[in-house]
Amino acid sequence: MVHRSYYDLRFGVSPGGARKDAHYICADLDEAESALAYELEDSTNVWLILRRGGADLALDVYQRGELTRSIDLHPFLTVRIGGYPDITFLGQGRPSGYADGADDPDQVRATLVDGLFGDDFDDTMEAVVDWARVPAPALVGEPVGEDDYVRLGDGPPDDLSELEGLDEDELTDELIERGYVEYGFHDFDA
Repeated sequence: MVHRSYYDLRFGVSPGGARKDAHYICADLDEAESALAYELEDSTNVWLILRRGGADLALDVYQRGELTRSIDLHPFLTVRIGGYPDITFLGQGRPSGYADGADDPDQVRATLVDGLFGDDFDDTMEAVVDWARVPAPALVGEPVGEDDYVRLGDGPPDDLSELEGLDEDELTDELIERGYVEYGFHDFDA
């Protein structure tokens, strides 16, 4: 069994008032871009990013089954809401720019967070990632595809040679048992 290369677009919130642990296993950057654009269309997801503590938003790069790089996407994200300055991020939970010139930056942030949670800004909100600046390397080797299973997390790839000869159902069961996930979308907190 060949270890595939892939991107894991991670969007998560630690347990608390909100929970999210979404992973998009992608064969190329276009898939990752589309997946994140889909997530950012929902103002509730933007609310998760803006609230205190923020959300984990990263692109993990796996080359031949091994995690080689994790890229925080916050510095490449811009949120635009009509009537407010652009919101950029210094890192997770660290938005900036939203209160430029305001007497009470905390009040501005609270108004924005409440409005996003209440869907008040759905018609005037846009969240975009400047993918041209994201330092994501090209995948090496064979990219993940339909019906492929991959392992998430750090560490060397498993030796799967002992699984050769299993029929498709047995192989799938064994991979799932070992913690592998299928190509595509997964929300482990859903």
